[in-house]
Amino acid sequence: MANSRVAIVTGGAHGIGQGIVSEFVRSGSAVVIVDIDNEGGRTLESSIRAAGGRALFVQTNVSVEDEIREAIDCTIRVFGRIDVLCSNAGVEHYRRAEQYTLDDWNTIINTNLCGAFLCAKHAHQHLRESRGCIVFTASVQAFANEKHISAYVASKAGLLGLTRSMALDFASDGIRVNAVCPGAIQTGMLGATVPDGTSVELAIESISQSIPLGRIGQPEDIAKAIHFLASPDASYITGATLVVDGGLLSKLAL
Repeated sequence: MANSRVAIVTGGAHGIGQGIVSEFVRSGSAVVIVDIDNEGGRTLESSIRAAGGRALFVQTNVSVEDEIREAIDCTIRVFGRIDVLCSNAGVEHYRRAEQYTLDDWNTIINTNLCGAFLCAKHAHQHLRESRGCIVFTASVQAFANEKHISAYVASKAGLLGLTRSMALDFASDGIRVNAVCPGAIQTGMLGATVPDGTSVELAIESISQSIPLGRIGQPEDIAKAIHFLASPDASYITGATLVVDGGLLSKLAL
């Protein structure tokens, strides 16, 4: 049975974001797909509508405040409310720390951290009206990380602080704020970690062997965790960080 909830998913056209979109559509929610990729976003919007779901794509660069405002305003014009903000959009570039340019740093921080802050800031008044919730997509890399990824790590660690702080600020408004930390997930972003000359299939097999549960994660694994945190079943959870990594952080490498 369809419900009346409206969820915004940033970075919703691909990877984990597309998994989140699919999970909310499956449960009957209307979904606003916010992404910089016009073709991918429109294709996903069309496929959801063709299957009888409710979807709206708004092309948005989440590092641009005016574009975020427009995405929020468009959501209200079309659906009249916002119940869930899934702030998922993110980018990463692998470099040694001293090799990052300021432009590299700003692109990553402005997308991953500032973009999340601005989306939450501008959705706040509508979430207050619906007594809704926010779920940020952070990363296990906020706790333990690879080499050559310092800017990304800084952005994701910052998201955990933002989660705690916003949870306190927004509690009196009836808005819950939580974060999910994915481990190794099979998405297009994973390709950036594969060394030149190595097949993606072999890389996935190698990564899977290092994960206690014996497999690499899928976008739906993260989507289901986010959907839970956005559900009434999580009504007493705020300021929390849920790690979804197949046991990766629990493993001591020797």
